[in-house]
Amino acid sequence: MRRTIATIGIVAASLALASCASSNRVAGVSDAEPGSLAYDRDVFQTLLGNHELIKREVHEIPDGVETTTESDNSDVAKLLRDHAHAMKARIESDRRIRQWDPMFVTVFNYASKIRMEIIDTPKGVRVRETSTDAYAARVIQAHAKMVSAFAANGSEEALRAHEPPQE
Repeated sequence: MRRTIATIGIVAASLALASCASSNRVAGVSDAEPGSLAYDRDVFQTLLGNHELIKREVHEIPDGVETTTESDNSDVAKLLRDHAHAMKARIESDRRIRQWDPMFVTVFNYASKIRMEIIDTPKGVRVRETSTDAYAARVIQAHAKMVSAFAANGSEEALRAHEPPQE
């Protein structure tokens, strides 16, 4: 059953990527209501399609990570800010995404132990993500590496399932 769900998720992501790639637009990426799953998905897909415009730095700290994700493109920078704030809201309210990907299942399973602080920058966001739970801190670090892979590889990386760290 898990493989079937993963396959459905990958097919859905592929279709969304093809749709996004054909439109090739940055501003006004979605007609959906901000905060909805459809809007968040459209922003994510647009960021993946523009991954070459994104610069990301990750610094691991003992209880999590400090990241800076930015772009010289003002439209992409705005989407980075929108995306970070939307994901913080999803973590805080347990509104799950990508449940076909084991890493996201684990992140949301530990959401109550994760603290996110976001500082908007002129070119994107700076995020401090921490936990007092040792395993949750390792999950945060693994998730940050996965997000860096999204920024580096774009759509190709989004089609992969990612394993969380061993407990």
